[in-house]
Amino acid sequence: MDAGGLDPSVIPAVKKRHGADLLYTIPSFHNPTGKLMSEDRKRELIQISKQLSLPVIEDDAYGDLQLDGPPSSPLKAMDREGSILYVGTLSKTVSPGLRIGWVAGPEPVIERLADIKMQTDYGSSSLSQWAAAKWLSSGLYDENLSRIKVELRQRRDEALRCLETYCRGIARWEKPSGGFYIWVTFLKPLSLSALFEQALQKNILINPGTLYDKEAKYSIRLSYSYASLTELRYGIQTIAELAGKLM
Repeated sequence: MDAGGLDPSVIPAVKKRHGADLLYTIPSFHNPTGKLMSEDRKRELIQISKQLSLPVIEDDAYGDLQLDGPPSSPLKAMDREGSILYVGTLSKTVSPGLRIGWVAGPEPVIERLADIKMQTDYGSSSLSQWAAAKWLSSGLYDENLSRIKVELRQRRDEALRCLETYCRGIARWEKPSGGFYIWVTFLKPLSLSALFEQALQKNILINPGTLYDKEAKYSIRLSYSYASLTELRYGIQTIAELAGKLM
């Protein structure tokens, strides 16, 4: 990962070093960094995966949650070889409890996955699938999505204002153009475990960067998706104060 998200140029070396058989990626508003992969990088990734005969799983859980800029197309839209397995979900845009998702890919793969799904849990709830189909076909999904994006944009912008107010000089971050997350990296060393514990004592839950990357020793993932504006202000101000004392 770099400033532009996943760097496709490193894939051959990583595949060779780890003996990887597939690539899992979140090109749109990556969790945890919030980064959006550029169209050029998407084309490069597809070309490299083709050269390496490397299957790709594209997780597009946040793809519908673009808040700024022109709409971004998924990797699957550029796939001409059928090497990308596209995964979508309603958990981020409708309800996490609905447990409805979908997969687009080559027919033999889908048939095998469907067989595994049936053996695992006998398939998803028919009632939930019926409700989701009605929701999508009625136009209510688009109406709900528009409301969610207005709310998310407001919360993201407030989180960014608070970061600028309280964390300027002690951390760096980038404005995400969609999704749920802001990746914050502190400019000086500090103990993330101590920050986590002290924040938890004040009813603030943060995700240390080391949960995602052992090298992200001074980074945290901030989520603006569920907290109110008041909670965001309190949380970011408190995190800044605690981090300042730990540096």
